[in-house]
Amino acid sequence: MSNQEVAGEADASARRLSYTPVLPDGVDCPWIRGRSTRWWLVVPADLLAVSLVALLGAASTDALGSVLSLAAPLWQAACGAAVGWAVSWLACHRRGDHLEMAAPEGLVVAGATWVVWTVLHVAGQGAAPLDRHVSWAVMTGTFLLVFLGGWRWLYGYVRAHDSLVPAPLARRISEQEADQGEDRA
Repeated sequence: MSNQEVAGEADASARRLSYTPVLPDGVDCPWIRGRSTRWWLVVPADLLAVSLVALLGAASTDALGSVLSLAAPLWQAACGAAVGWAVSWLACHRRGDHLEMAAPEGLVVAGATWVVWTVLHVAGQGAAPLDRHVSWAVMTGTFLLVFLGGWRWLYGYVRAHDSLVPAPLARRISEQEADQGEDRA
């Protein structure tokens, strides 16, 4: 290898762009900066999540056979979600209006939904044994955390990944990689 080839490779590596983004830390989430809750995302995602929890709860209590028995859990779930949104919005409004965040907003939504839904369920069941109410509440709370918290966590992960590398820099890096691919061929 000649000295000119070595010098050419050194110049190419000196001009190479690389970027390692700093991960968002705490409240510094670039995907929420300067905007409010995406209600078009939160409402359908939460209603789908609580509907799945109601369906799984009905299946686990052998109440799935009757469509009418599923109407009460769906109504209770929707009421719980609406109260959860209101409580989270009021409790976390000082940080901004971001109900699609996993913590603390998503945890507040899941917790308030669970409390309201459990109260409505116990009131609707009447004098059922206490252990049945407790097992239903534990099962519902677990599913609410998984579904209501899960979609928020996944959404945050995807949005963070998309927003870590600035678009102009990402475009220049991809152009650079394409140029290097042509040079090798």
